[in-house]
Amino acid sequence: MTAPTLPLFRASWKMMLRSRGVIFAIVTASLYIAFFGLIEDLDFGVETETIRFFDFVLPGFAVFLMVYQIQDITVAVAASYKARGILKRLATTPLSPFRLIAVQALSYVGLGVVASTLVLAIGRLVGGKIALTANLLWLIPLIAVVAVTSIIMAFGIAGLTPNPQTATNVGSTVSFLMFGFSGVIFPIAALPGPLPDIVPYVVPHTALIEAIRGIALTGAPITDYGSQILIGAAWLAMVSVVAALAYRFTDE
Repeated sequence: MTAPTLPLFRASWKMMLRSRGVIFAIVTASLYIAFFGLIEDLDFGVETETIRFFDFVLPGFAVFLMVYQIQDITVAVAASYKARGILKRLATTPLSPFRLIAVQALSYVGLGVVASTLVLAIGRLVGGKIALTANLLWLIPLIAVVAVTSIIMAFGIAGLTPNPQTATNVGSTVSFLMFGFSGVIFPIAALPGPLPDIVPYVVPHTALIEAIRGIALTGAPITDYGSQILIGAAWLAMVSVVAALAYRFTDE
């Protein structure tokens, strides 16, 4: 199994590095966070605490900006494979849909972690608060889980939609909704009624972004976020099953 997979990894890496969209995503994420660093005298009141706007959005944007741009790129690529009949040809090879999705996800996840780390570093340089403790290293696997979940979700979207145009529109809509409800830029505590208690379970990444923000801003140990990690793992498992079933090697 390993031998046939390695050439696929190499091909995936070459395609990723040649993609202008990937480079654009890295640059765009850095520029966005530099812009938000210019906003001063804006605070959020979260329960009994007050947190500076930029400090609040920095961890969320470090994850969101890169991960969702990679997700959008993956939706377009996966949908184009389907539209061009590439999947039908792959059906004659030993390659399985699950292995294709796994290779693509693992190829991009390293880039996502590096880009998110770069955003955090730039954010701190322009005045953002980051707790420089050993616990900060836990952000690497947490961001990786968010990235892999988003990439696999992109294959699911491509598999469930009839053509690249629809896939792109659905992917953008999903990204927008998750941007609004995952606590990237606004505290979910500000949502009305029971939503603050429901959203972390029903919106992908919300729970993990909460953990990433807590560790980044306060240096809290990973053990403080056991429930958030379990929710993130559950989402990863669920989207993996859906994507493997939806992204079939057929042109239908």
